[in-house]
Amino acid sequence: MTIFKSNIYKKIEEVVIDKNVGAGIAKLVEGENLSMHIAMVSSKLKPHYHKERDEIYFIIRGKGIIKINEEEIEVKEGDAILIPKGSIHSIRPINKDIEFIFISAPPFNPEKDRYMID
Repeated sequence: MTIFKSNIYKKIEEVVIDKNVGAGIAKLVEGENLSMHIAMVSSKLKPHYHKERDEIYFIIRGKGIIKINEEEIEVKEGDAILIPKGSIHSIRPINKDIEFIFISAPPFNPEKDRYMID
């Protein structure tokens, strides 16, 4: 078995915001069935959904509003949110950037399973 290790504090320094999506993402670890990434949103992660994967967001810095389908909830450091596959979701920070770790099962692959909503 191979052990994968990554440091979130070093990885967050690598994050570059993609203006087309509204977020910056860096991979932490990836296995056959899931992956873990760190993300930063400075204005708004644009609405999108995934047909094939569930996600769990764990907020590590900042506050924001997550919208899942038509429901909005406020989140802060320490909160965890499940986003089931097929759910249209977005997140926007309150005041400053919001940073979160997300776990994706199966592994995150935006080229194959991220559908943006206009």
